[in-house]
Amino acid sequence: MTVKQVDEAELLAQVGRCMFGERLVIEREGKRFSARVQHVGATGVKVVPETTLLEHEGAPGDINGVTVSYGDIKEVEVDGITYRLA
Repeated sequence: MTVKQVDEAELLAQVGRCMFGERLVIEREGKRFSARVQHVGATGVKVVPETTLLEHEGAPGDINGVTVSYGDIKEVEVDGITYRLA
């Protein structure tokens, strides 16, 4: 897997390319967690934390995600390349 150190503009450009299920690393209130994209919106990204996915036993559409701001995103994985905020 390739890891690229990028600035905030490039990271946000890659987040804009995300499709459902792609992986993000979020930092919120001093805590980091990985999550999967549900929807990329105008004001933020709706994600499902991976821990929630591991514990879920229902249908995939049954999970309600949380919306995080673009500023909380520290890393995104797109097409096998990890873009990490420098």
